[in-house]
Amino acid sequence: MGSASVVPPHTMGNPLREGTGISSPPIPLLAVEGLTKRFQGVVALRDYRLTLQEGEILGVIGPNGAGKTTLINLLSGFIRPDGGSIRFRGRDLTRLPTHYIPKLGIARTFQNIRLFPSLTALENVMVAMTAHYPPDVLSTLFGFGPGHRRVRELRERAMALMEQMGIAHLAHRPSSALSYGDQRRVEIARALALEPSLLLLDEPTAGLHPEESEALIDLLSRLHRARRMAIVMVAHDMPVVMRFCPRLHVLSSGALLAEGTPEEIRHNPLVLEAFLGRPGRSGAA
Repeated sequence: MGSASVVPPHTMGNPLREGTGISSPPIPLLAVEGLTKRFQGVVALRDYRLTLQEGEILGVIGPNGAGKTTLINLLSGFIRPDGGSIRFRGRDLTRLPTHYIPKLGIARTFQNIRLFPSLTALENVMVAMTAHYPPDVLSTLFGFGPGHRRVRELRERAMALMEQMGIAHLAHRPSSALSYGDQRRVEIARALALEPSLLLLDEPTAGLHPEESEALIDLLSRLHRARRMAIVMVAHDMPVVMRFCPRLHVLSSGALLAEGTPEEIRHNPLVLEAFLGRPGRSGAA
């Protein structure tokens, strides 16, 4: 396995270690231990572990069937693990209802875009916002009262998000009429509408032209600097992930094969073998 930085385990309880006066390490944003998932006896993810700090970016790569999307589905609560734990700011998520996860500050996108096709781009973003700010349905229908004002506020916030994503001019078009690349941006805007501390991106550049991929990664980099949210990005696009992610995990057959910086991963013979199907030579690009 390639070299990797080791994050010391956090200490729960008293913020000062008794008798020492030394502050304990902060509780990580995300702490995953022994995460395992099986589908009809086939192990999709085995004994996976991860420590992610506030604002950190992690890329997860690996061959097809390595367990990458399974990992995103587990972290977002779409499926439950068969073993292990997922702690977000110290809270165990493994038995929480799926709809509760976004309220804690975790949002995700999908490899296959899942917008509401009959809604406009703006309405798709506004729907996500109701997870935190549910409008008063009756007063909204009759066009008065606090619910109506709240919807107006949500519309303004959604438009500001779409402006950031460069798609404000598409706000009132049905999402089904948008290009694939613009649908991607709407989906990311919808995830950001949840005001996440942790954003999970499942193949965000899939299906995009190289120029579109580069533009999207530039945009994500600016959003990360502005919001300081942590990001876990699953990707097949190696140039993109190597550029965007300062730290990488490599999955193979459901197991963590290697971790480290892009440079360390690029020269790791185990990684080259997993991707190329043959032993790699040290120093290969």
